[in-house]
Amino acid sequence: MIYLLAHVDNLPESFPDTCATFMPAERTRQMMCYSRTQDRKLCAAAYVLLVYALKKEKLFTGLPLFTYGPCNKPSLSNYPGIHFNISHCEGTVVCALSNTPVGIDIEKAIPYDDDLARYICNANEYQWINAVPGKESLRLTEMWTRKESGVKCPGTGIDRHPASMESGYSRVIHAKTENDLYIIGIRQCNKQPIP
Repeated sequence: MIYLLAHVDNLPESFPDTCATFMPAERTRQMMCYSRTQDRKLCAAAYVLLVYALKKEKLFTGLPLFTYGPCNKPSLSNYPGIHFNISHCEGTVVCALSNTPVGIDIEKAIPYDDDLARYICNANEYQWINAVPGKESLRLTEMWTRKESGVKCPGTGIDRHPASMESGYSRVIHAKTENDLYIIGIRQCNKQPIP
């Protein structure tokens, strides 16, 4: 399941301090590493969204506690068998819950940049991005979220040149708020390539 929280920037300045009263110490320390209040809000909102997702899925048994794997990918020590991943951008947070390892990425649709497209794409991906005139920006953002969710699924992070990162196993979802279009890429590690 996928959960999205938009307009995090509209939360009160006190939101991170309020969340610090109930978040586990490790998560509070991570939140406080950010110097900007906006980044602290995103970190706190991501945790609150995870709690909300667990409650909505009727899985909640207590506040989630994180442990970190070999590539520093977080997992839930007190929710065995439940996998999650979180991403945020420009005031919006997204969370995925799954019974298999999962990676998720969210990006606001970005203006088309041909140099960026050539940098992150292999030849076939670049051709796909430019196949529909007027859709290059949308397709470039889709391609990046596919690649980012793909490396977040196993937890490796960006460990190689972006053009060599796999993009065919992730699916893409469009989420529209009042004025913005967000592209969400999601990957479950056990799924087959998407044509």
